[in-house]
Amino acid sequence: MWQYFGPDFAFDVVKGVVAGIASLAFQVVAPRTFRAARQFRARWVARKYARQARRKAAKEES
Repeated sequence: MWQYFGPDFAFDVVKGVVAGIASLAFQVVAPRTFRAARQFRARWVARKYARQARRKAAKEES
């Protein structure tokens, strides 16, 4: 009897284990990724405003 649905059952179990590991890995990596993206955006915006301030100061000196 196992010979009929055993291979399919084993394949489904392996797929479930792989999906579970991938889910756990995503839960670990996602917060770090979002935090890094937030920091990158904050630095980008800070540089943008610094460039604008430099341009404005240079324009006022002229």
